[in-house]
Amino acid sequence: MTTELICLLILALWSIPLNHIPAIARIVYSDLNWGMGNRETMPDVPPWVGRADRAQRNHHDNLAMIATVILIAQVTGQTDEVTAIASITLVSFRLLHSLSYIFGIIGVRTIAYFGALVALLVIVWQLFN
Repeated sequence: MTTELICLLILALWSIPLNHIPAIARIVYSDLNWGMGNRETMPDVPPWVGRADRAQRNHHDNLAMIATVILIAQVTGQTDEVTAIASITLVSFRLLHSLSYIFGIIGVRTIAYFGALVALLVIVWQLFN
C-alpha cells in the first residue's frame, strides 16, 4: 500500500473517534438512558462538546474531497515522493485541526486548516505536472 493510501486510511479511521467523542461526552454529562434513547433533548454539556461536533462535521465535510484527490493521484499513477510527503503533511494537519478545534485553540486550528489545504493543493498540482 502506498503512503498516500495509508494516509487516506488514517483519515478514514480518524472518523471513528470523532464520531464517538461528542456522543460519549453527552452520555457522561447526562446518563446512559439518553444515549440509548431517541435523543429528543440534548443534555447541558461544556462548550468543548459542541466544538467536537463541529470538528467531526468539518472532518466529514473535507474527507470526500481529500479522498477524491488522493484516489485520483493513485489511480492515474501520479504518486511520487512529493505526493507522499504532502499526504503525510495533510494527515498531520487534519489531525491537529480536529484536536485544536475540540480543545479550542483557535490560532493552531487556523494554521492547521490552511496547512492541510496547502498540502492538498500540492497533490492537485502534482496531478497537472
